[in-house]
Amino acid sequence: MEVVQHSLEQSLCNSAIEYAKHAGVLIEDRLGNMGKVEQKKNASDLVTEVDKLSEDYIRHKIQTEYPKHWILSEEDCGQADSYETFKSHKTGYGWIVDPIDGTTNFIHGIPHFAVSIAVVKDGEPIIGVVYNPMTDELYSARKSFGAYRNGQRIHVGDESVLAEAVVATGFQASDFKAGSRVVKQIDALAGKSRNIRMLGAASLDLCFIASGRITGFWHEGLNPWDTAAGILILAEAGGNSTDKEGNPYCLFHDSLVASNGKIHDEFLKTIKP
Repeated sequence: MEVVQHSLEQSLCNSAIEYAKHAGVLIEDRLGNMGKVEQKKNASDLVTEVDKLSEDYIRHKIQTEYPKHWILSEEDCGQADSYETFKSHKTGYGWIVDPIDGTTNFIHGIPHFAVSIAVVKDGEPIIGVVYNPMTDELYSARKSFGAYRNGQRIHVGDESVLAEAVVATGFQASDFKAGSRVVKQIDALAGKSRNIRMLGAASLDLCFIASGRITGFWHEGLNPWDTAAGILILAEAGGNSTDKEGNPYCLFHDSLVASNGKIHDEFLKTIKP
């Protein structure tokens, strides 16, 4: 039975990589020709025809090759309560898909966006794939099998104190305003961390921690498709992820604090209200 499961999950990982890379080609081909840009919740929350093209391709492949698996994807499920939708799928295999994480970056030609695909089993991520078609960097992980970038094993960085750490964050669309919680948290971190970045794609930010490029990331209001692949890749690279209270992160939590693990307690303490 274990051999069969191992073979299935390796096949699922191979499929997720294939889907992400092909979707990346579709996205790259449409740079500068993205069609209509629409607002979802507000002017900071956008979707393009290319998001939908990427998602349609990935959903079609999953439905064709894994018809018994459920799918949670941003453009198809984004108007519903994603946490409740996720919790309704308690058993079996499922796919959590963000066809373009970092759509605003994509629209403005900033090469920091990605296709994010996770496979979960009984609600827990077991496979994570994040692919940036602009840099041709593909991050992948299988639970208990390590994390990789383009086939090379990756690990979190060695920073042991916040003063050595470059950390990243982002505004949730509904809180992009003066005096927001994030602004106050940035103020709390200013002078205590090495520096702060706003990169604009949570899946890639988590992979950047996993590969030692940055040390921490925090964000509120994320959805399962923003984090499902990245948190597994981070965990397999030796990192840690919790909610803002320090509880182990679950995909239905609306806050995320992630780090290399070594700075986590100090990081949490500094950004906590």
